[in-house]
Amino acid sequence: MTKKDALYIAGPTIIQSLLYFGVKLICGSPNLLISTFDNHLPFVPYFVYFYVFWYVMLIFVPYLIYRYDKELLRKYNKIFILDSVICILIFLIYPTTINQASFDVNSLSTWIVNLIYYFDTPALNCFPSLHALNSLLWIIVMLNNKKIPKLWRGIVIFLSTGVILSTIFIKQHVIYDLIGSVGVLIISYLILKIISLIRKK
Repeated sequence: MTKKDALYIAGPTIIQSLLYFGVKLICGSPNLLISTFDNHLPFVPYFVYFYVFWYVMLIFVPYLIYRYDKELLRKYNKIFILDSVICILIFLIYPTTINQASFDVNSLSTWIVNLIYYFDTPALNCFPSLHALNSLLWIIVMLNNKKIPKLWRGIVIFLSTGVILSTIFIKQHVIYDLIGSVGVLIISYLILKIISLIRKK
């Protein structure tokens, strides 16, 4: 793997991270998102391991795509970056926050959740959820690519599903944030589809 390949794999994640943390410094007063649905969901700290593993997947999934289908990685990077830009615009126009859970730190799981809360308090830019958005994209890619071995596709789909569930079970997001992620993914797809059609004319 060349340095250029490594940058192609990690570059979109670096861009997303810089945009995300940069906008947190300049966004206005956040709007509190409250969901009755989420109030009925239990706090399940064990899901935090999926939540944390998302950070590993940010590099592992594009590497996996690169390993088996370099052309797909080019398309993946386009929609990943477009998703990121749309989210940043939403964060700037409509900054959001949520009420995080209250709990006793009495296990490794709750200690990790508490650590996440510590570094992410106040919780900002929740809508849409980048954790859920990226995970949805990974699931779609794995379901629609046969070049990647079935075992790896199954692992990524399982972990990505766990990440999506973790966002609401450790109370880092509400259901609206997940719905927003689906919306952003659809908008990105439509934009790229329209651009592709225009170029063919």
